[in-house]
Amino acid sequence: MILTQAELTKRLKSGDVAGAYLFCGEEAYLRRAFTVLLRQKLLGDPAFETFNHLLHEGAAPDYGTLLSDVQTPPFFEPNKLVEWHGADLSSLKESDYEALGEIVRATGAGSGVTLLISVTPEGLDAGTAKRPSAAFKRLSELFLAVNFEKSTDAQLAGWLTRHFTHEGVTTEPGVPRLLLERAGRSMDVLANEVDKLVAYARAHARDTVTEDDVRYVSVTTTEADAFGLTNALLDRDPAAAFRNLADMRARRVEPTLILGQISRLFADLTTIALLLAEGLNPAAIAGVLSMNAYRTELYARAAAKRKLPELRYALALCTETDRKAKTAFGVDVYGLLERLIAELATAGQS
Repeated sequence: MILTQAELTKRLKSGDVAGAYLFCGEEAYLRRAFTVLLRQKLLGDPAFETFNHLLHEGAAPDYGTLLSDVQTPPFFEPNKLVEWHGADLSSLKESDYEALGEIVRATGAGSGVTLLISVTPEGLDAGTAKRPSAAFKRLSELFLAVNFEKSTDAQLAGWLTRHFTHEGVTTEPGVPRLLLERAGRSMDVLANEVDKLVAYARAHARDTVTEDDVRYVSVTTTEADAFGLTNALLDRDPAAAFRNLADMRARRVEPTLILGQISRLFADLTTIALLLAEGLNPAAIAGVLSMNAYRTELYARAAAKRKLPELRYALALCTETDRKAKTAFGVDVYGLLERLIAELATAGQS
């Protein structure tokens, strides 16, 4: 079942939180915030958390471990929470869905066990509320699935106002919008900026944050969205690609996931180019590949501007980089990614 953020909030407030959840989407701040709320609702005596709060992470979920975890009942508490973070669910096979289905069924009513799988946009393209991806829809048949999409400016402005109020300060009317213009739309960055501004106002014995405070305290931020790297490669913009790679490195995104994202991009471009050559239009290709319609259209435009030999060469570069990442001892995978981006930027330019 696909849940909206409001529906998830209602569930949490009612206390009806049992089941298997899938958290995904671009807004990492909200994924983490609702994970904390879920923990607060489920976990009891800290003395038993070793048994009742099991945390895992990694790109390849260990289905055997997860099944064993959810089949073991809570220990001296009514609830148990099992979490897996960072899984790559972008290209699941039928056997993967079957394994996940068995795990989810084990969290049924009366089990006392709740499962949460939280993934990044690199691990699953969920699409949008109006156009969810095929993979997200399929997973929502198993999980209570929530796509935390990027918030609109109006939503962020309201959230900022509430955040300031929660900290016990008011703001001049233009503060939320000005803060968005300067600090960007990352909720992580904005939360830090609110803390700075509140501390600054209190240090000056004030309970109101002004627009001048924002101009003085907040640093202008350059944003990088979840698909910034692939979009930069689509646009043949190496400078933007390197900026996005640097941002992902700063956020400690697993480099093999980034490599997978790049490889998937050029595999999709090559496949779409071949289908375009066979006379299929983007709408037909979206159906054949079970791909989000907007992304298919975007990729089709990019594929039409490239020749097949160029795309095949780019895919070969990705394959060779993947081989080196997996076989070279002590290799710096981020270094390999930098070289790959440089090579992809010049592919087909001669």
